[in-house]
Parts: sequence; C-alpha cells; structure tokens
Amino acid sequence: MNDERVTRFMGPLGLLTLISFFVGFGVLNGNQPGENASGATDVAWMNAHSTMRWAQIYVIAFGLTLVLLFVTQLRYILHSSSSGRQFWPNIVFASGIIFVAGELAGGGVNATVFLVASHNHEYAIAHLANFVGQNSEIAMIYGLALLTLATGIAILSGSTLPKWLGIVSVVIGVVCVLGPLGLFGTLAAALWFPVLGFVVGSKSKTTASKVAGVESPTRIG
Repeated sequence: MNDERVTRFMGPLGLLTLISFFVGFGVLNGNQPGENASGATDVAWMNAHSTMRWAQIYVIAFGLTLVLLFVTQLRYILHSSSSGRQFWPNIVFASGIIFVAGELAGGGVNATVFLVASHNHEYAIAHLANFVGQNSEIAMIYGLALLTLATGIAILSGSTLPKWLGIVSVVIGVVCVLGPLGLFGTLAAALWFPVLGFVVGSKSKTTASKVAGVESPTRIG
C-alpha cells in the first residue's frame, strides 16, 4: 500500500485511535482507587477487577500502536504538503514517540500495581505504585502538547493544509499545558486525531481525483 492510499484512511485510523483510548482509559478504567487509597484497598480492588485490568492493557496497547501508525503517516503528509520541509514534520514524529513512551511508562507502573496485588499482596508496594502511577502523566502531556503544537506550526508555516486546522492544533497544544485547563486540552487532543485524519484524508481524495490518469505519485495540495 503506497503512502497516498494510507493517507486516505487517516480518518478511520484517527477515529479508531479515539475509540481505543475512550474504552481503555474510560470504560475499562472503572472506579479505580485514588492516589491516597490504602494499600489494602488497592489490592482488593485490583483482585476484584483482574479481567478488566488485562483487557485495559491490551486495548491501550492497541491504541498506542495506532498512534505510531498515525504520526508516522502524519510526518509524510506534512512533509509532502509543505514543499519538502522536514524540520517540523520530524518534530511531530518525535513528539508522537514521546507521547507513546510516556503512556508506556505510566502503564508499566499501573501494571506493577496489578501484578503486586494479584500475586504478592504487598500492600505498601501497591500503595506506592498506585500513587506513582496516578501522578506520572507529565511525559504523556508533554508529548501530546508538543505533537499538536508542532503539527499546528507545520501547517501554518507553509503547508497547503487548511489554516484553521493549524490554528486549532496550536490552541490545543497550548491548552494542554495550562494547569487545571490541561484536562480540556487532553480531551480536545483525543478528538483532534479523527478530525485531522478525516481532513487530510478528504484532501488526499480530492487531489487524487484531480490528477486521475497521472502515473506519478500524488502529493497532498
């Protein structure tokens, strides 16, 4: 499958990413004990929801894999739509890696809570791991903010993609790091994946229809 054809599926890819995160971080997260819960409470809750914990691990891992696919193709799209400029598209790709790595690090700590609770029943370790896991979002927020911000700058600095999309991306990136408002930025960033995907996918289809019959590769814009 060539790059242009992959671009046309960016919308469904972004939507599937959003659904995976909604299920993994929302539906399957349940009413997990807070950061100040006792070790005994953490262990009891984890043991009572072991199936849900395993399902959450696989769903989030699937979602993060989709993010890697998304940002890899996004780098190509931004590169192709901005006369071959590479700096900001490369920053976008690196930001996606930081975001995924941050989520994996936080997920590793949360997996420790689950394993300690289900196999060792170490209350003190479970309490500490749960506290750390629920306060380990800095790398994830940084990666997500940089991803949306860099994408916006790449679009506004000479890309043929819609300028409103660049403005929205920059705004989301800024809001992500505004303390208490960061939650709204994170939620908006989740919706940003399918919106961006459908916009670039639609533009790719429009461009392809204009050059029907041309054998050379088609670039967005």
